This record gives sequence, C-alpha cells and structure tokens, in this order.
Amino acid sequence: MKNALLLDLGGTNVRHAFYLKNTLSSIFKEKIFDADFTPFVSKLLDAEKSKVDYLVIAAAGPNKQNSINLTNRNLLVNAKELETKFNLKKCLLLNDWEAVAHSLSQLGKKSFSKIKKGTPSNKNTLLIGPGTGLGVTLIIDGQIIPTEFGNTFSPTKKLLENFSLDNNKRFSILENVLSGPGIEVLYEEKFGKKLSSEEIITGALEGNGDEFFIIDNFLKTLISIINDLVLSFSCERVILGGSILNSLKKILMSKKTLRYFPSQMNPKYSELLEKIQVDLLTEDEPGIFGCLAFLKTS
Repeated sequence: MKNALLLDLGGTNVRHAFYLKNTLSSIFKEKIFDADFTPFVSKLLDAEKSKVDYLVIAAAGPNKQNSINLTNRNLLVNAKELETKFNLKKCLLLNDWEAVAHSLSQLGKKSFSKIKKGTPSNKNTLLIGPGTGLGVTLIIDGQIIPTEFGNTFSPTKKLLENFSLDNNKRFSILENVLSGPGIEVLYEEKFGKKLSSEEIITGALEGNGDEFFIIDNFLKTLISIINDLVLSFSCERVILGGSILNSLKKILMSKKTLRYFPSQMNPKYSELLEKIQVDLLTEDEPGIFGCLAFLKTS
C-alpha cells in the first residue's frame, strides 16, 4: 500500500492532498513564496509523518525525471534531495500538464463539458490550457508527451495581428500572448490601461467593448494554435482546461467563437475538422488526480 502526499505546484498556487489507506483526502489550495516550498512540505509531512512514504509533485516546468526547474517560479524541485531530507521511499515528479493527462484515467464524463461535437477515428489527444503560462501536452498512441510549447518563439509576431498590435519584446514567446498575464499585457498595449485578467474577463462577459475585443481575439488566437497542433500531430480530440477557459465557457461556446475552428484552419482539411471533438475539462483539481493516477501506476 502506497501512502502519499500529493502536490500540484503551479506558478501561482499550490494544491495538496493526502492519499492514505487507499483514500484521497480533501484537496486544499494555498499561495506560497518560492523560499517557503521546503518548509511548507515539511509542515504537511509532519502532520502525517508516520504514514507517508511517497511524495508526488506535479510542477509547471520541464520534467527531467529527477528535477523540475519551474518556469514561472525561481524554484528547482529535486526528487533525490526531497527523498533524503524527508526519508521517503520515493519522490515522483511530473509536469503539471502531464499530470492533467494522467488525470483522465481518474475522471468520469461529469468532469467534461462538450464544446464541439466530433467523431474521432483515433485516440490522439491534445490537452491545452492558458493559466500563469500555457500548458500543452499530447497523448499520441497512448503515450503521454509533455511539452514546453508555450515557450516557443516563432508564432508570436503573426498572432499579434489578431489584436492589430505590432511585434514587441513583451511578446517574445507564445505564452506571453496566451496566458493570464498575456491577457493583461495585451489589454495594456492595445488600450493603454492596466486591468487584471480577472477584470478583463468579467468585462468581456458583461459585453464591454474593449475587454470583449481582447478576449474574443485571445480565443481566436488560441484556436488558431490548436488547429496548428491538431494538424501537426493528427489529434482528433482536444481537451481544454484551466480556470481561464472555464470562466470563459459562455463565450467559448458561442457561435462566433466556434466559427473560429473552421475559419482558422486550411480549408483543405475541413474533413479532419469534422472529426475533431473539443471538450472543456471542468474538474477544479485535475493535477491532484493526475498525481494520484501516476502514483498508482508507478
């Protein structure tokens, strides 16, 4: 029997739960500073120290198996160091969106909302979601492939045309556009005012012109990237995730937004488009469920 502390460490929040005697505890969410990570883990383990022998961490950064250097934090998570420090049998690491992919085995139909109906003829799946950064993971022939696609340079100049913005250094990588911070910078560059991404999203949902312009073109840009990835990897299922897209569900499901799927794809591939099924992952804590699935299969 594996007893574990499960952590989902994002760029902003950390979520945690215990898995003891084949039972998953309640899931909690907190904000911590980078320097507080190890003391935070120590505090959690102290509460169940005699029972926990595994630590599973999903973190937002490239997974090098024994370490993850977080993309949006000044923090390096080292599995061997944590095993030694806390006298654990094993510390398992996985990328945050790799964890989302693993979570699919633990989640039922109620955890998804259909955005676009399709008839997939294969199981290749693209998982994508903007948050503090841009998470992208592929499932190809049953293999989960985490990526750092959000940190690529090449697409940004063309994408800014959707917002009638010139290229500049604030948009050097893809997730500078397609992320929560990206929404804020896009709004500031376009309208010369600063609003939080939450305020911009709220304004868009209320139909405010400037805010809706940014969100409408944000989704158009995201769908353009989705279509590129679908064509590149023959994915016929797309799973969208994260709090931003869940908060934008009303706009995401509108006829105008859905029309971006065919309009942002080469018309030669319209037959493929008909096959593609798009679902929104509505589960609040997929990372923890992904950690649990990874623990069970490790």
